Amino acid sequence: MKNKFIRIVSPITLAIALALDFAVVYYIVFAFNKLEESLSAINIIFSIIALLSVILAFFYSRESIRHGVKFRENEFEITFLDDNNIIRYCDIEKLESFLDTKASLKKNFVDRYSKLIISLKDGNVLTLELGMTTKKKLKKIEDEIRIRMENA
Repeated sequence: MKNKFIRIVSPITLAIALALDFAVVYYIVFAFNKLEESLSAINIIFSIIALLSVILAFFYSRESIRHGVKFRENEFEITFLDDNNIIRYCDIEKLESFLDTKASLKKNFVDRYSKLIISLKDGNVLTLELGMTTKKKLKKIEDEIRIRMENA
C-alpha cells in the first residue's frame, strides 16, 4: 500500500497559532516604527526581542501543523508522540475509537478529545489522545488503520 499522511490539527490550536502569529507581526511593525522614531537602547532591545519572537512563532506554528499520523506499508507512526510512537499493523488485535459529542456545560476540552484505543496481541492497551478533531477525521484514521490491518 502507498504511504499516507493524515494531518491532525486541532481548530483551537490553529486559531491560537494564527493569533500569536498576527500578534508577533504587529509587534515587529510596532518595534521598527519605534526604532525609526528614536534609536535608543530600549528600542533596540525591544526590536531584538520582537525578532526572536518571530522565530519562536514560526517554530510553534510549524510544529502544530506537522502533527498527524504517518501510514507506512507495515506500520503507522503518531508524529506528536516522542516515545513508542510506531505501531505495527500485525501487532494490533482490536481497534476502537471514541469521541464524546454529547452536549454538556460541565465538560472540559480534554473530555472532548478524540481517542484511539488499540489492544495489542501482547496484552497491552494503548490509548492515544488525538486532540480536538472532527468525527470525520477520526473515522478516516480508524478506517485507514483497519484497511491496513486486514492487508498485514
